[in-house]
Amino acid sequence: MGKGRKQMNDDFAKLLKNLRISKGYSLKQLAERSNVTPSYLNRLERGERKRPTFSVLQHIAEGLDVDVNVLLGLDAKDTNEPLSLEEMFFTNEIEFEGKLLSADQKEVLLDILQEVLEADATSVEQLLDALKRIGELIVELKES
Repeated sequence: MGKGRKQMNDDFAKLLKNLRISKGYSLKQLAERSNVTPSYLNRLERGERKRPTFSVLQHIAEGLDVDVNVLLGLDAKDTNEPLSLEEMFFTNEIEFEGKLLSADQKEVLLDILQEVLEADATSVEQLLDALKRIGELIVELKES
């Protein structure tokens, strides 16, 4: 398996998991919505299984209520539909300082963005807690 293929599988696995979580579905709930077994979905999310057949991919997309092109990683620039951060990160290769970001790095960056966007800055203590979590995520990013 070439390096590009591994990246694609990692990105697909992270995209699938992040989309499921962002929709608030457990594996069991997505399985019921998509008519795909929870164990197969779990293996896809862990990157243990390659991309599913197109028909299974369609069922998963329907269960997630997203266009199948999102899961295929096809460019959505020609549509007027906005992309979620998960779609943007995991359907595109992202380069920083001449190096492609790994799926793990993208996932940590998403976590950092989520912390920043959801930070409750109504008190100094809450802001310091959010900054501490962001700092921990930055350390995790540097280690990945």
